[in-house]
Amino acid sequence: MKLWTIMDYIGSNDGRMPNSDMVLVWVDDSTGQPNALDCHGAQNLTNRVPLLDDTQNYYVLDGFQNATHTNVKFKRKIETCDPYDIPFSTDTLKILWSFGDMDPNYESLKGHGKNRGVKSLHLLSPKFTQNSRDPYTRKIKNSEISIWDITVNNITVEPTMDTLYWCKIVRLPEFSNKQHIIGYEALLSHFGHLNSNIVHQMTLFECQTKSYPGSDPLSWDLWVRSSGTVCNSNLLTPRDWDSCSTPVAVWSPGSQGQFLPSHAGIPIGGVSGVKYYMLEIHYDNSNKKKIVDHSGFRIHYTHKLRTYDAGIIVSGVSISDTQLIPPGQNMYRNVGICGPSCSSVMFPEKGIKIISGSFHSHQAGRKMSLRHIRSGKELKRIIEDYNYDYSHQHVHQLANETVVLPGDYLITDCAYETKQRKLPTFGGYSTKQEMCLTFITYYPKIELSGCYSMTPVREFFEMFGVYQFYAMNMTDVENLFLYNGNDYIKNYISTETKKKNGKLSKDEDIFYDESLLNKLIISDPAEFHDRTFLSHLHQLPWDEPLFTKRVEQEFITGKHMTFCRVSNDSISIPPEIIRFPEFTAYVKPARTCLNYILNDNGDLRSKGSRHVAELTSSLFILYNLVKKHNTLVH
Repeated sequence: MKLWTIMDYIGSNDGRMPNSDMVLVWVDDSTGQPNALDCHGAQNLTNRVPLLDDTQNYYVLDGFQNATHTNVKFKRKIETCDPYDIPFSTDTLKILWSFGDMDPNYESLKGHGKNRGVKSLHLLSPKFTQNSRDPYTRKIKNSEISIWDITVNNITVEPTMDTLYWCKIVRLPEFSNKQHIIGYEALLSHFGHLNSNIVHQMTLFECQTKSYPGSDPLSWDLWVRSSGTVCNSNLLTPRDWDSCSTPVAVWSPGSQGQFLPSHAGIPIGGVSGVKYYMLEIHYDNSNKKKIVDHSGFRIHYTHKLRTYDAGIIVSGVSISDTQLIPPGQNMYRNVGICGPSCSSVMFPEKGIKIISGSFHSHQAGRKMSLRHIRSGKELKRIIEDYNYDYSHQHVHQLANETVVLPGDYLITDCAYETKQRKLPTFGGYSTKQEMCLTFITYYPKIELSGCYSMTPVREFFEMFGVYQFYAMNMTDVENLFLYNGNDYIKNYISTETKKKNGKLSKDEDIFYDESLLNKLIISDPAEFHDRTFLSHLHQLPWDEPLFTKRVEQEFITGKHMTFCRVSNDSISIPPEIIRFPEFTAYVKPARTCLNYILNDNGDLRSKGSRHVAELTSSLFILYNLVKKHNTLVH
């Protein structure tokens, strides 16, 4: 049998073989000897045959085959300094696998036909498990762990619903004492050939039941008994639900959930603890099918308290039409700022320690990083993924916790690719719109739900030469944006597919009739009057690189309105307009390989005989499908 493992960075966005780093492994049918060949993909699409590397850097450790499966263990240095080998890093790595019918012939390494697939992985990210522990702490017993399943109950997503946000209130089980959440995982419905892709994101929020004057505490138990409702519906969603703002668990496609290190746990229960939670599920029904869903979370918790209470903060760009990505761009950046107006007030004197983070953007997202600024100097990136995969939004757990002090800046930096789009992309809740967020898990827990920013409304319009609209002044327009749908925690929408003149093209399907930008009619300046602002944007010269670069730089280095969303109603921090901070950018260590030409990420370098942990490929194949001497590629 033989086994191919093809490794390619997500920069090969379509998952094809050109320029990929490949290893061909197999077990010889005659001798039983495991083998490995270090290869690479040709630069052009016409040559699909693997090319043998001049230097062989993959080494077989062990291997065997039998009638049902093939198993090969092999190793390679993190960085080989071979121009045909992709250096391993903490970025998302796209693994292409394939298998054929025969052991390879050294003179002709033919391809793999139709037996192939692709999967995104994080090879070098540490991963905590239910039994993760520090060297000097005892292993937690299974008898000390309980589970709490939180799901929606048979929610119907109609074919007309392109994007749906559904919210359900749940009550915590009765705990006389505080407990600690040690981890969580997703419980996903399965929809046959559609799989579970319709569930795009799930978040569990804490709810504060005394946030608004006149609120009736008894209403929460009534809501618990209901099936839920559309999030942020003016007619259906109670105002009290706005108090459900602090994330406790977060899931996106490709994630396996998260378990915390043994010294930290997210607190639940106790006499003064939160009693009610809100489960929010974002459905992305791009296939326009009728689906009945019962997804949610499985929460793992223990009564054996850990040293620190942990929490989750959301940071990045506040969801708003003022987040804009031009069409036809190879790479275009947006940034969201968490500044001193929040960190100086909310962070403890010794700071918070970041355990992990997960990035979240939509289909145009390509690169994301969480940057850290202190005293005019950028420190090492806390998290970065220069091969971000929208379908594999993995939790990045840190090998070394990062301390963020009062007065520090956190900047979520996102880069997008819109080469195939003809119209601008805006921030929004549909996967055809965009987000730029980081969910940060940290300790010790503070009364903070979110810390994010947006381009000030007035500056957004003035950037494109617009100063006034009919029927309302700019202050009224600002209030529309600030209080009618631009706060990530508070505001969500349910959008149905709209038809315009009987038909809606793919390029138009994010510009719904309800868009604020499509309702604002320009009065000043005169040369733009009677246009809607949306139509004005469509007429701008987005195909001119100097114009789009100027827009990008003005939005990044210009003014930002920052928000500090506090979960405790006794603390109020007003929004603040600041300029992008001035700082000395972080410079990565000098490259150690002169011929390092395939990738710019030199964050991890091999030293001596440092190797990746043994890469084990094991595929189990039903005997009646594959005979003993068939060839297998992974």
